[in-house]
Amino acid sequence: MLKKVIFWCEFPNKVDWTFLNKTISRLKFNIEIYVASKTLKDFQNIQEKVTSKYIQLSVWPILDMDKGYWFSGFTEKEDINSLKQFENLNIKIDLEPPVPKWKYTNLKIISLAIKQIFKKGKNNDYLKDFIYKLSKKTKVETVVNNIQLIINEFPLAKWYLKRQGMYIEPKENMVKNIMCYTTFSGQVLRPLIRIYMSLWTRRAVRKYKNKVMFSIGLIGPGILKHEKTYKNIEQFKQDLDMINNSGAEKVAIYSIEGLLKREEPERWLFFIKNYLVSL
Repeated sequence: MLKKVIFWCEFPNKVDWTFLNKTISRLKFNIEIYVASKTLKDFQNIQEKVTSKYIQLSVWPILDMDKGYWFSGFTEKEDINSLKQFENLNIKIDLEPPVPKWKYTNLKIISLAIKQIFKKGKNNDYLKDFIYKLSKKTKVETVVNNIQLIINEFPLAKWYLKRQGMYIEPKENMVKNIMCYTTFSGQVLRPLIRIYMSLWTRRAVRKYKNKVMFSIGLIGPGILKHEKTYKNIEQFKQDLDMINNSGAEKVAIYSIEGLLKREEPERWLFFIKNYLVSL
């Protein structure tokens, strides 16, 4: 049963932190937010904007676009080493292929996924070993529900992910997050994607138990700019129910800045809080 809510924050400079602090404090809603940050200084600058005791801030390291943005076996060693600056923090490491340079469409994403079958990351082992070492240095006193280092991956075959350095078996101080974004496929295919995700989440919980969690979305578009999003809060609730029915204890939501741009953002936050309370 869901016990904890996490929000991804890819564009922290687009967040009205004053409004968020006040709203979260008024609701007395305990949340954790992972903010995308290229440097420790970037993260610390955002930390200064968080005044609510109900918000725990954690870091989501990213790279410059020309360096791939996300992490994978294709990431250069020096860029993998940049993760070291975030040791002693709760970290989310996003394992995805280098960000494409073209305008996002579903067809292009499928084409990219097929092309990736024939590619192997040159730094797969280096990334894996570095993450395992990093997991031993996470800050124990900030841990909530045993989340310390989150490894973010796709709900795809292990052999496919391992070939590209996008699969890591969780060890001590680590939890695997699987992206269950049902909006990517659009309205027509979304029911089929939800069936796939429902089966995948249940199987993952049986295998990893409390070492796995899931993220749902999208409430607002991401770095690719043209991703599809929920039409309404009812579609969002369907995915919350899917994760709750999987047996998982934690859910991550993409994204807090997307939520704040929806009509009546307080209603979304109030709904999420009361949804968990009523479970």
